[in-house]
Amino acid sequence: MKIETERLILRAIVDSDLEAVFYNYANDPEVTKYLTWNPHRSLDDTRMIFNYWKEQEKEGFEAHRFGITFKHDDEVIGCIDVVRYIDGAPEIGYVLSREYWGKGIMSEAFKAYVDYLFSEGFSTLLIDADERNIASNRVIVKTGFRFLNKEVRPCSSIKPGIISVNHYRLDK
Repeated sequence: MKIETERLILRAIVDSDLEAVFYNYANDPEVTKYLTWNPHRSLDDTRMIFNYWKEQEKEGFEAHRFGITFKHDDEVIGCIDVVRYIDGAPEIGYVLSREYWGKGIMSEAFKAYVDYLFSEGFSTLLIDADERNIASNRVIVKTGFRFLNKEVRPCSSIKPGIISVNHYRLDK
């Protein structure tokens, strides 16, 4: 399965994408600054995530995970997926190489992904964003999501700290 936009192809992430994922975004502290995971220190960290994703799939978790690539270049520059389900509604997560920030890439990928999830039968989509991540919050609102509320909470079980998160929802 792949999703095509004007400039992009969203496709399955495969083992041969390991180095691209690591070098293009997973090891960058600026990219992971507002995410729930720390930058990867080595290719082994990225390999562990790839293995975790495979285990999720074996257990039946439907992540609808896509690598983001340009049509002219099959190198993965980002990822978009379902990180969890809340009452059956998918919660979306995404990440993009810093090199491509501010160029409309994530807006294009996110819009196509939202359309894809609606076509898969979901009627409600959710997403969270750290309130300090101004660019991501803009992408979310621009795609039509409406702000629900703000929550102060621990970042995650693997990343220490307290963050303020904006919760968003989009109904079909």
